Amino acid sequence: MLDGKVALITGGAGAIALATARRCAEQGARVVIADLDQARLDLAAESLRGLGLDVVAVPVDVTSEPSVRALIDRVAADHGRLDILFTSAGVLVSGSVTETSLEDWERTLAVNLTGTFLCAKHAVPLMLAGGGGSIVLMSSTSGLVAEPATAAYCASKGGIVMLGRQMAVDLARAGIRVNIVCPGWIDTPFNAPAIERSGGIGRRDAVHRGDGADGSPGAP
Repeated sequence: MLDGKVALITGGAGAIALATARRCAEQGARVVIADLDQARLDLAAESLRGLGLDVVAVPVDVTSEPSVRALIDRVAADHGRLDILFTSAGVLVSGSVTETSLEDWERTLAVNLTGTFLCAKHAVPLMLAGGGGSIVLMSSTSGLVAEPATAAYCASKGGIVMLGRQMAVDLARAGIRVNIVCPGWIDTPFNAPAIERSGGIGRRDAVHRGDGADGSPGAP
């Protein structure tokens, strides 16, 4: 149970993050969901409050250090502690190295990798003040095994895997546990464009079987 705990979930309007927020709140945590898309964020928060759950929505741009700092300051002011951080904000842009524009490359790394770094950087001091906590970084099987035509995404998710491993080494003695989640393809709105581009209904059927179109694990 998570009674008395405070959980912060970025990318909070997304399907996986929203499901995580619901589970944390159902377990008794006070939950803060944060996202760049204010309209979707408000709808997500209302859907959880409609279930009688304790959820607060705070807008954030994870690529901006002042925005992330303001988010953590808000959590500190409202709750005085932070026990759980789940970094789920992310973008997926398809393309090989030659097909990926510099703009798409930089945006993907800024949201997925730098955003993860900034959230952890500013959350850790608040966790330490409370005696420890748990950090969960959202990576992907694409951070472990390459997928076709996802150069920027694979690079960003691979970076998250190594960042998480390094953080675990640094933070273990301080009482902060760090885990990295690497899901495969999941049929969510986030993945819908990539699923359609890589085989449409056939690819979606493979997702529901739990494997990739070629029988190997896929990635979100």
